[in-house]
Amino acid sequence: MKPNLHSKRLLQSLEDFVQRMHILNLADDPKLVSQLVIKWTKGQPLLTKSLLDLILDSSSKIVRGQEAIAVEKIVRNRLIKEFKQDNLTLAIRKLLYTKDLVRLLTKTGGKITSKEQTYLKRVQNELGLSQQQIKTISEQYLQSLHKLNIRNASTSSSIQKFNPNRDSSALGDSYQELILLVENSPIYEKLADTNTLSNNSNQRTFNLFKIVKFKSWWLLLIIPLLFLIIKRFSEQPETQTVSAIDVNLAETKCPELNLVQSSRMSLGDKLLTNNQKYNNLNPASKIALYQAIAAFSNCEYTLAQDKFEQALKINKNNPEARIYLNNIQAITQENLKIAVSVPLGSDPGVAWEILRGTAQAQTEINQRGGIQGKPLVVQIINDDNDPELVPQLAQQLVFDRSILAVVGHNDSNTSLAASSVYQKQGLVMISPTSSSTKLSDIGSYIMRTTPSVAILANTLSSYALVSSYNKIVVCADSRSSTSTSFAEEFIADINQNGGEIVAVECDFADQNFNPVPVVEQAIAQKAGALLLATSVNGIDQAISLAQANQNRLPLLGSHSLYTFETIKTGQAAVGEMVLSVPWLPEANSLANFTADATELWGGQVNWRTAMSYDATQAIIQGLKQAQSRNELQSVLTNPDFSVKGTTGVFRFQQGDRLGQVLLAYIGKSPQNSDRYQFLRLQINRNQ
Repeated sequence: MKPNLHSKRLLQSLEDFVQRMHILNLADDPKLVSQLVIKWTKGQPLLTKSLLDLILDSSSKIVRGQEAIAVEKIVRNRLIKEFKQDNLTLAIRKLLYTKDLVRLLTKTGGKITSKEQTYLKRVQNELGLSQQQIKTISEQYLQSLHKLNIRNASTSSSIQKFNPNRDSSALGDSYQELILLVENSPIYEKLADTNTLSNNSNQRTFNLFKIVKFKSWWLLLIIPLLFLIIKRFSEQPETQTVSAIDVNLAETKCPELNLVQSSRMSLGDKLLTNNQKYNNLNPASKIALYQAIAAFSNCEYTLAQDKFEQALKINKNNPEARIYLNNIQAITQENLKIAVSVPLGSDPGVAWEILRGTAQAQTEINQRGGIQGKPLVVQIINDDNDPELVPQLAQQLVFDRSILAVVGHNDSNTSLAASSVYQKQGLVMISPTSSSTKLSDIGSYIMRTTPSVAILANTLSSYALVSSYNKIVVCADSRSSTSTSFAEEFIADINQNGGEIVAVECDFADQNFNPVPVVEQAIAQKAGALLLATSVNGIDQAISLAQANQNRLPLLGSHSLYTFETIKTGQAAVGEMVLSVPWLPEANSLANFTADATELWGGQVNWRTAMSYDATQAIIQGLKQAQSRNELQSVLTNPDFSVKGTTGVFRFQQGDRLGQVLLAYIGKSPQNSDRYQFLRLQINRNQ
């Protein structure tokens, strides 16, 4: 690249990006990918950072020859969605609309019917362009086309008007050439590498003309037209776009931030909760959050702190904002950093339950002066409970040597998929909610604060036998290791102690799951109870089964149903369903945990919050004796190491938490008879 075109910091960041692409094996030619990024963003700091993040976050390898297409897809499908109404991406969004317009007119021979109008309207909405902007683009195109037709007609009598019915066979070959043409257009060419990228551009243009000469002469009319349109776009003022020559990336002003973080990772520089239900409860809180994120990204920590505090005053129940506020107060001094990985995209409710525990532990330790004087910084990861995605995220966490441990993951399948990476690379993972028995055999860096599924299932099966539920229908989720493990342990214990499992097909993973025939078949076979051994992904199906039951059969549930979604259905819907759970508020032996949680969040918390709190507390206590990943693992696995948790003192044995399991049922709150909550159930409770 030209040495006077970009800041040294930008060039260094791109080199780091190329190195990480090599390490993660995400592209055959990472350097070309980085050059295409600059062409799209024109070196604008925030856009460049975001696009690099998104590419690193991609699960698909970019093969040689497909770089331009792959980068455009990420720009189109992800980057502009993050900045849909932002002037930073206005030129990019106009360029994309122009490309779609040209492709459409090319295929229709310049005709726009109601079908094409519907398509263009959808594109307009997707790109967030106003009607006036679309009108301007269309007028520029049509006026330029008209002028070109007149000029060409006067200079060449041999040129014939394009006939789409006659020449349609050639249209299919033009799509790829048009992509390459616009990607190498003058709007970004001044920021391209003059040696490598411009040569690639010239070669591609030559090849294009070679193809056009023999296949589609009419594309010659579109080529100068495109250049005219794009030139007009490049001349339009962009008041919010700052040249990379004048402003360095965030890494320059903020050495504590990492330029190439994944778009799924945040210290406070991006908002990961995008679900309307959880992120937009109050317009004023939403505005404050976005202002805080913007300030954090620009390293304006005082302003960011004020805005996060403002957002939390309006909605104190937001753990993501709480963690970011804590980070601001810690990030500019020597600190210790951990990560917490949760399904913010796929299940924000469960994710927030887990984040509350980590946020509460972080708040408490930092208010007490930190760990040996060093405050705790928490990086949030959005893993979507996706087993195919988490190994890549785990690799990125391993790559960041400042991260000393990971709280996560939520679902057992996700934890299992990531655990081999952590174990091999020596990074402690403590899952607060994964209970699959398979986790116990991964290795000494893998732990959990929730009891194993064997203990949870056996506690519930003992209750079933004591209650004389001798014939039981078992419903499970075949997609989930936790669910199937729970069902297997439950079935084995029931069979061993003289009970019977009734053969009724019931799989929450079935796309056509229908709860009504399950209940009817269970009643017909004189079953004494229904076991709902669901997973996080099958909670809705399990609740629908409970509602279809209409209190006809007693219900047994796995700990996955200990969630606020279940409580909302109320006792009338699910009856006296009994669950085996790792924690209950009134059974809490850490006297001030529940009270502090209620004050911090403005409401009740559940077992996921408690177990996440315990996982974070274990790491905090371990870091008081260790300053490295290996030292932390040695401390946590020491038989003499113990943690005062929310259900009493606990320790790890082969990664598993040793502790009690409780039984719970849904009943009316003792404090408010209009509300339901999970209450403790003694095993000898009369039915």
